[in-house]
Amino acid sequence: MRASRPSPRPSPARRLICCLAAGLSLAAAEAAKAAPGPAVELVFGDPQAPTALRVAAAGGETMAVPANTPLGSLWKVFMHVYLSASARSVGDYRCTGGDPGEEAYCCAPGESIGRDEALARSCGLYFKPRRLGVSAAAWRAWWTRQAPGAPAWLFDLDKLQPATEVSVASLLAAFAAIDGEHRRTTMAALQRVSLEPRARPLLSHLGNRLRVKTWSWHDGKGRRIGGFAGWLSDGTPLWLRGSGSSAQVIEQTAPWLAGSLPQPTPPDEDCVRVRFFSRYPLSEVLVDGRPAAEGPLRGRVEARFVNARRLFFASSGELGLSRPGSRPVITGRVGLNDYVARVVQREAGAEPPAAARALAVAARTYLVRHAGHGGGCYEIEDDSRTQRVSPAPPDSASLRVAQWSDGLVLGGVAGRYHQTRSAPQQLSWQAAVAGAAEGARWDQILEHAYGGAGFTVAGDADAGECQPLARAENWLAGRQAGWKRRLAGVPGFEAPVPLPRVCRLEHGNPYADIERGRIYATGIGSTNERLTLAHEYLHFALANHPRGRDEDFVEETARSLLGTP
Repeated sequence: MRASRPSPRPSPARRLICCLAAGLSLAAAEAAKAAPGPAVELVFGDPQAPTALRVAAAGGETMAVPANTPLGSLWKVFMHVYLSASARSVGDYRCTGGDPGEEAYCCAPGESIGRDEALARSCGLYFKPRRLGVSAAAWRAWWTRQAPGAPAWLFDLDKLQPATEVSVASLLAAFAAIDGEHRRTTMAALQRVSLEPRARPLLSHLGNRLRVKTWSWHDGKGRRIGGFAGWLSDGTPLWLRGSGSSAQVIEQTAPWLAGSLPQPTPPDEDCVRVRFFSRYPLSEVLVDGRPAAEGPLRGRVEARFVNARRLFFASSGELGLSRPGSRPVITGRVGLNDYVARVVQREAGAEPPAAARALAVAARTYLVRHAGHGGGCYEIEDDSRTQRVSPAPPDSASLRVAQWSDGLVLGGVAGRYHQTRSAPQQLSWQAAVAGAAEGARWDQILEHAYGGAGFTVAGDADAGECQPLARAENWLAGRQAGWKRRLAGVPGFEAPVPLPRVCRLEHGNPYADIERGRIYATGIGSTNERLTLAHEYLHFALANHPRGRDEDFVEETARSLLGTP
């Protein structure tokens, strides 16, 4: 782990144990108080043959799939899918104070709320079909075309009401029928739900494995019922119902659910490019005992260093060899969770789980805050001055640790950590292990180490006000006419009018926010930055065509526009 200035205070592990003791005792008392509560109904999996469980503090038992459920606020999920997939430019909802009961779920008077945040907060006023200009005919036509196998009630816009009763099986079928690309967009927005205070116990006890919308309504006798529904992080549909509001159900049952839900394997779509051994020059690289050729490395790799040391590891093509100068260089292109798992494996290990999960979030945060960007990937060196990365594929335990917190980063901190030393805004692995031994959860360890820093999702921290990059906007404006002529024959190309604003990206990967008409980027000072801006521009220009979601095509076209190999 990285070197850091020693803390003048002794025994960081003892300090963490003392600080957490009161909180852990309180948490145990709350869990004991909640344990006798009523069971919840949980259904997940293949809609044709789902797993149905009645889950209580003592465990789960199989049951028949419940017959019906009210939609509650789940109708907003389907409206979000429709808006996202149709690439409609929809203005934010502005709170005026005229409907305080409903606006309490949206924003304060004078403030505004966008589509993704409205879904997470359950802001029904944002999704009202009349406000959005969504007609029943357009709704039916789109869903008939995109999800012809969905249940009939989904095609009827008038059925998208909280009181509408649907079968639980048909609700799971509706979630499963949504196209993968459209589903991923809404699932990404739903990651924010467990960051909201009312659903925070889900994050504490289940990590970031859920992509769900909370819902509350009442049963036929007027009793309050609630829960959540949506997907696991791998796209598996699920639904849960209990007695009370959704917040009450979640608070009571979140500690019970971990053993009843499978640990999904989320898609590892974000990429990281790593230059390995940046401080230790290589003299030779062999694969299966023979000198390696430039290009992807496949087999048993032997890295020989100038200092006469040797290191053996396997590669399946994710690592590559180049010779930019007189020395060989090994680089890798891996998924974000794969990268985090390699860091955990290299820096500490997967045990104890609570400490390892905390380290995984810190490592992901450090990457997002400090990495460069190029070709749609994070770029970072394997270096003790940053964070070390194992060239070997991560073991299954380390990968599960990374997937537990899929996408989660700490808000407003750099994600620094050290093997033994505690310091302000820095995690001590030694203290984390000691805290875990005393029963601290992963999020409690992080909250103590980083002064109560909150959680957010990688790439989601810049969705607020736009800090315009005037030079980048002028650069883009000066090239649109030429690009328009060159791209006129590309299917689906439509020059965006007006041009998207270019906003300063504080951290994370550059991205196009089509809903708000913004590109979040770092500038135009380097070839990579200009390439990134062209790449994100093309997402706007191809927003209404499937090629706009083809990252390889977009990247190739951007390079062609700039004459970059």
